[in-house]
Order: sequence, then C-alpha cells, then structure tokens
Amino acid sequence: MIDRSSARRLAAQVGHVARHEFLWLRRGWTVPTVAVLFVLSIVSVVRQADPPGAGGQPLTVLALVPNGDPLSSTAVVLFTLGRVLTLLLPLVVVVLTAGTLAGDTQAGRLRTLQTFPVSRYAVVGGKLLARSAVVGSVVVLGLIAGALTSWFQFGVTDPVSYSLFLLVSVGFALSLTGTTVAVSTLVAARSQAIALSLGPFLVFAFLGVDPGVPSVLRTGFLVQPYQLLVAGTHNQLVAIPRVMATARPQAPLGGLVLSDGVSFCALFAWPITLIILAVGRYCQRDL
Repeated sequence: MIDRSSARRLAAQVGHVARHEFLWLRRGWTVPTVAVLFVLSIVSVVRQADPPGAGGQPLTVLALVPNGDPLSSTAVVLFTLGRVLTLLLPLVVVVLTAGTLAGDTQAGRLRTLQTFPVSRYAVVGGKLLARSAVVGSVVVLGLIAGALTSWFQFGVTDPVSYSLFLLVSVGFALSLTGTTVAVSTLVAARSQAIALSLGPFLVFAFLGVDPGVPSVLRTGFLVQPYQLLVAGTHNQLVAIPRVMATARPQAPLGGLVLSDGVSFCALFAWPITLIILAVGRYCQRDL
C-alpha cells in the first residue's frame, strides 16, 4: 500500500513530467495545426448538417425520431457530429499522442528524461496527463466552435443537450488517448504506434456499427458505447440497438450491454487495461 508521503512524491513527479511535456509540445506546430484543422472540420460539418435521406443510415447506430414534433436543429447537428467524430477523433488523437513515448524513445528524449529524479510510473502518468489535457482542449475548442456555428446557422442551440454531447465526446477522445498512449508505451517506434492505434480504431469505426455483429461484441469496439451515450443527450436521438431490443425478446446479457452504465465502463475498459500492461512493460524495459 502506498503511504501518503509516497503518493505526494509520485504526484509531484507526475506534475514535473507533465510540465516538461507541455513545454516540449509548445515548441512545435503539431498541436496548433491539428487544433485549427479540427475546428475547421467541425464548423464545416455543422454547416452541412442535414437529416439522412430515406433509407440512408451511414456509419452509425443513431437515428433521429421527431416524436411528433418538428425535428430539432440541435438533434440534427448532434446526430451528424456523433457519426463524423467516430472517424475524425481517432485521427486527431493518433496524430497528437502516437509519439508520446515511442517518439521520445526514437529521439533519445526518454533517456534524458529518466536522468531526472522521477520514477517510470511518473513518466507514463505525466505524459498521459499532458496529452489528455491537450486532446481534451482541442476537442472542447472544436465543439465550442461547432456550437457557435450551429447558433449562427440555425438561430438556436440547446445548451444542455450540446453540453452533454461535449462531455460524452471528450470522454470518447480521452478513451482513445489512453489507448494510444498505452500502445506508444508498448512499442519502440512512432510508426508502429500509429499503425497499431489507427488501424484498430478505423476497424472499430465500421464493426462497431455493423448490425451483423452481435451487440455484446460491438460493446468492445468503443464506437457503439460512445454512440449509445450520445443517444442520451437529446430526446429526438435514439439508439437503433435499443429500439430493436424492445421490439423483440432479448437475452438479459444483450439488454445489459446497451445500458448507459455498461457503455461508460466499456469506453474506458480498453485504455485502463492497456495502460496497466504498458506501465508494467515499460518498468522492465532497458532504455
């Protein structure tokens, strides 16, 4: 068990590594470039937000249901963003975090960092903290720009629904960040981290909404849990698997995996598991 003084010392070391990481990120153009491109992408998506045509249901488990009322512009925007972000956020996260430790190993910065009085646990924790803060800030900035665009475009934006959507999307981005940082810790080269992170994320983006894949399996693909949580941000958004589950008898396990609680847990199961494995591997590695 870690005593209080050890916990304070570890927290101080994590903070030191995080500050070091922030200073290094400020020297490059990667973060501002990705932030600008992400903001422009979100603005473009919101400006072109439109309900899907008849029979059109692309890359999503979400559906718009007016419930007898006029279709809300906020619901349309959230539906569109919820679909697009399943592909856009993995790209943003991988660009910003794939080189977290793998890139430092290649450049020799990791060996220099370990000359400071910090533990290897603190190195992984500090870098994860810094990269999570950067990714979260970029996502928040982009979605705030999207909210403003929606307000100018349609004249109204439901602040409660949009705020809930922002929180869910930041959670999804942080889940992807933890996974990518863990992969970057497990491999030695940045190119390997990109391939082993982006490849599965893109596969998940398609398998996670494939109706031919059982819901229990789709729960592990990150996309379905994210979109199930998005469905709860507005009363005109519904999750298709939940509608199908109420329309026919469903096994208890199948119904359980569609709940918000399980979706939230599933969203962070991959990063937590991989980070634990990555820290153990990194502590045994010869730098």
